[in-house]
Amino acid sequence: MNNRSLRNIILEKIVGLFMRVMVIFSIYLLLRGHNNPGGGFIGGIIASTGFIFYAIIFGTDSLQKVIKIKPQSFIGIGLLLVLVAALLPTLFSTEMLTGLWIKADVPVLGTLHAGTPLIFDTGVYAVVIGVILTIVISIMEVLKWN
Repeated sequence: MNNRSLRNIILEKIVGLFMRVMVIFSIYLLLRGHNNPGGGFIGGIIASTGFIFYAIIFGTDSLQKVIKIKPQSFIGIGLLLVLVAALLPTLFSTEMLTGLWIKADVPVLGTLHAGTPLIFDTGVYAVVIGVILTIVISIMEVLKWN
């Protein structure tokens, strides 16, 4: 066992943990973004950063196995969510992109507020992840980074 293999094992473990922490933190920023600093854009960038570090260490094929769907699908799902958030208020005779809110009392968590701004932010989150990963994976495949 040489130093290189020992360093790679440590790096692989750290990157696997780092990716999980980055995704969890990005979801936290996504969920608090419509009331406080954060939101779908910065959350998507942070999640993408975790995925990019994972791809650098393990390769694009391993990243594809982790995320399970193609990055282009993230773009389509995100655009669909943005469209739903934009058009849903028109079903209630209000203007497009008007915020609609639902309040629900959850026994353990208390009162939860959810609405179309969260749907919109989630769409932006998915689009940002999809665009960044599509670009990075394309570059890594051209450079044969595996």
